[in-house]
Amino acid sequence: MFEIAQLPLLPLIILIPYLSIIPIVLLDRRHSYSISIVASALSFLLTMLVLYVSSTGQPVSFSVPYISYLNISLGFQVTQLNLILLVMTSIVFLAASLAGRYFIKEGHKQYNIIFAIAAGSCLAIFVSANLFLFYVFWELAEVMMFFIIFIYGGYNRKYAATKFIIYSLASSLLLLIAIMLIYVNVAPQTFDILSIVQNAGTIPQAVQLAVMVLLVLSFMIKMPVFPFHSWLPDAHTEAPTTGSMILAGVLLKFGGYGLLLMFLMLPVSLHYSRYMAALFGFSAVYAAFTALRQDNFKRAIAYTSITDMGIVAVGAAAYGVLGSSGALYAMLSHGIVISLLFLIAGTVGELYGTLEIGKIKGVIRNFPAITYFFIFGAVALIGLPLTAGFVGDLLVFLASVYAFGIPGALPLLSLVVLGALMFWLVERVFLSKKETHVRHHIDNAVIASCCVLAVSSVILGVFPSLLLHIA
Repeated sequence: MFEIAQLPLLPLIILIPYLSIIPIVLLDRRHSYSISIVASALSFLLTMLVLYVSSTGQPVSFSVPYISYLNISLGFQVTQLNLILLVMTSIVFLAASLAGRYFIKEGHKQYNIIFAIAAGSCLAIFVSANLFLFYVFWELAEVMMFFIIFIYGGYNRKYAATKFIIYSLASSLLLLIAIMLIYVNVAPQTFDILSIVQNAGTIPQAVQLAVMVLLVLSFMIKMPVFPFHSWLPDAHTEAPTTGSMILAGVLLKFGGYGLLLMFLMLPVSLHYSRYMAALFGFSAVYAAFTALRQDNFKRAIAYTSITDMGIVAVGAAAYGVLGSSGALYAMLSHGIVISLLFLIAGTVGELYGTLEIGKIKGVIRNFPAITYFFIFGAVALIGLPLTAGFVGDLLVFLASVYAFGIPGALPLLSLVVLGALMFWLVERVFLSKKETHVRHHIDNAVIASCCVLAVSSVILGVFPSLLLHIA
């Protein structure tokens, strides 16, 4: 009897964005956005199919030999760690594809080719079964994001893109050295993640410690965590809106996912988790207060990403089933909600011709729909019950208090500060009695993209068992 699990679902999810490049190149440029939307929708539907198959207890994996001499295969698998992030990635890219036409005014074919490569790479990194593919797709996604910022960004895009790629290359170099050290010292020598986890004890303690330092630095840059965060506000300020959605919604999660893998692969890292949690918690609180001082709409939202990823890292450091599940669900929620907030911020910038908070007033008078979406995103970001953020934050702080005691609850302060920031933005920009002149009309594609993100947050908040029974 034929079973769905027998289909190569994971390769299909990854290949569909890459294969969409062929019709994008061959057909007229006016079709490129439609092709991108169809490809993103197909990857999303196949991801939902993977979710269904996994919920039945059937394994979902794919592997073919690649470089036998180094024991490397083209292997992909769904595990307890990566399914949540696969779902998140497919949702964010679907929403970004819907809104692309509104924000990218020229170079349509080129943009959608870059977008397709970025989508395939981001989907692949979370289901890669070995560190070789993990690194390859990590690099590919970073390069695509560089081009999105460099080509389609704002006035200072070249500076922001250069700063982004310098930090990214530093992070990648540290990651590459750590992967090579793991490969050389684990017995048997392999890049396979599951095998490394099972044989982690064969790696000498001193090597584990060195690898841990390299990985922590790499992931701190990527997430980012204070003091390696300065590239993020610049990148978000200059990136096109869809670029900000992908960067904040997906690429920052590379570091959070990497942290979870690190705690699995390196037993020695558990002895230092308390110190890591203290650093991550400080970063979350620091970024929340810094966000209050920003006068640029996108820059203020960028700092909230640093706060939320600091909270994610605290959950990862708390470890255990509760901490890991909390970190994963917090990443899921953040990926969806921060994409919504950047989508609305970018839309407001298009409508009013500026992102300066002091120059935008009374948005609700002309655009009530995006006002309500922003209010929803603001309360979802700080963990409104019945949204995915509430589930993630609850699990993270329960795990943190359980692992570290009362000090583990201190990062909650960052959510209080974020709440103040979000409601200040709502009152200042959206609900002000004054009204700023409007330059353009809103596009229905933006509203459709907002709906995808908002509905996803509610569904996954009301029914967390759709994913958490696996994690």
